[in-house]
Amino acid sequence: MIPRFYELTEDHRILNPFRPPALQTSFDELPISSVMMIERKPNEEPTDWISRPSYFVSDRMKRLMEMVDEAMLFKSVTFIDQGSGEQLSYWASHIPTVLALSDHSLFYPNGSIQQLVLQGEAVKDQRIFTLEGVRGSGVIVRLDVAESMLRRGLSGFVLRKVDLE
Repeated sequence: MIPRFYELTEDHRILNPFRPPALQTSFDELPISSVMMIERKPNEEPTDWISRPSYFVSDRMKRLMEMVDEAMLFKSVTFIDQGSGEQLSYWASHIPTVLALSDHSLFYPNGSIQQLVLQGEAVKDQRIFTLEGVRGSGVIVRLDVAESMLRRGLSGFVLRKVDLE
């Protein structure tokens, strides 16, 4: 049976999602645990999945991702609002990359992906990954992982079906 895959994209239905600042270092240079002082905007909604400016996940999503791929790396980042002292705990995540872009994929003139098509053979054993060398592609998850995310009521993303060749 050929597995089905979905791309995690930002949920634009959330009107005021929490947007942490970009990490100042690469994931490899980031300490295992760090604290960042921030100024939160009023009524920002924390979500389980943050894809911009870096990949951050909540504790609940981290536990699921660890079940999916025990080798996936995470580093703790706590954001503290300077005004209220409120703390938001997230995990910076390093998601594995896979070279699996099909020649049948379509691109916009600026180089970002228009229609994503994956090489079925290259992703058959993958459960969660990003695409190597593809601008504008998000995290790809296999159907069973997508179903687990939905069953747990995780927030901050929508699922978009990805085609396979």
